[in-house]
Order: sequence, then C-alpha cells, then structure tokens
Amino acid sequence: MPTLLPARQWLQKSAVIICAALAVGASACQEDTAAPAARRTQQAYDLAGFLDQEAKALSAQQAAARKTVSEGGVIKEAKTVSTLNWAEELGPFADADINKPALTGLFTKTTSFNAQGQQVHRYQAKEDVASNVKEVTYTLDAQGQLVRLDATIVQENMLFQTQKLLHLEAPSGPSPRLLRYSLDETQKLLLMEPDRYRVTGEVIR
Repeated sequence: MPTLLPARQWLQKSAVIICAALAVGASACQEDTAAPAARRTQQAYDLAGFLDQEAKALSAQQAAARKTVSEGGVIKEAKTVSTLNWAEELGPFADADINKPALTGLFTKTTSFNAQGQQVHRYQAKEDVASNVKEVTYTLDAQGQLVRLDATIVQENMLFQTQKLLHLEAPSGPSPRLLRYSLDETQKLLLMEPDRYRVTGEVIR
C-alpha cells in the first residue's frame, strides 16, 4: 500500500510531473503566493487569517486526522494520521484566498441566506479575467465565523487543464473549529482521458 501523502503533496504530485514532462513554462506551474499581510485587501472573508488560526490551534492540540486518498473514484488508502503539519495540510486552501491585491475587482458577489439562516457569500470570476480562482463561496454564521468554504480553481493552457474543488467545514465555536475538509483534483491532458485525485480528512481531537 502506498504511503498516505499529505493533501498538498498528493495533489501536487501529478501536476509536477506534467510541468516537468511538457515543459510548458514556469508560469504555468507556479502557484500564487499569499501577499504580505500589509498588502492584503478586504474584498472577501479573511481566509488566510482563518487558516493560520486553525493551523496553530490544531497544532497546539496535536490533533490527528482520518484521511482517505482516492484515484479515479477508487480508494487507494485510508488511515488515521496522528502527526500532521497543519500549516502544510491546510496550505492548499490558501489558493482560494481572493484578498490578494492582484485579484481586486475581478469578481462579482452575490449574498443569500441558507436554510439555517447563515449568510452565503458567493464570488464568481468575471469573464475573461486573469484568475485561477473561478468561484469561491464563504458561508458565515451569525457571528461572522466561517462555517463552510467551497471553491473552484482552474489552471489551463493548450496542453492540459487542471481543476481543483476545495471544501471545508468548521462548525461555530472556539478555535480550532475545523471538522472536515476535502480536495478534489481533475487533470485532463490533451488527447487523453482525465485523471481524478481526491483527498478527504476528518479532524480527530
């Protein structure tokens, strides 16, 4: 049975191979890096702050996680991981942060309420804008705490397309609140069938 990779490593593994093999250029394979705190905008919920807070709190509690890795819809490995680098584990979700200065004004926002009376803020990238983040939805409770995140991130060129679906749940309450999370990536190479990878995690305290 293969070693269960941290979520970020598993989802990056095939992307690294594609970038090296196809030599599509450094810009196609680079990830957006978080802007310094002083240069961040207030376009949307402070996702970077939430992830940092949760990673520190989960590390302090030495929280474990039940993780499952799937490929093509088939479970490849499932196990409890007792020692995690939570900053690294939650790192992929920072890709859904749209408070980076370069993304200012690139999204349309709609606000609604779900059946639980929670605010649902949905951001969709405007047509023909340079953003890998295509859609991100923040669900907030009455106190303004994030209770759910859903995001779609797409990278593509003439040779391949990669789509990532990010999801996390964090019930209301004191930090750490993270309950479960998942990362679902589909890669489609030119003239080839798409490959799908999925990592899910459930926090154990």
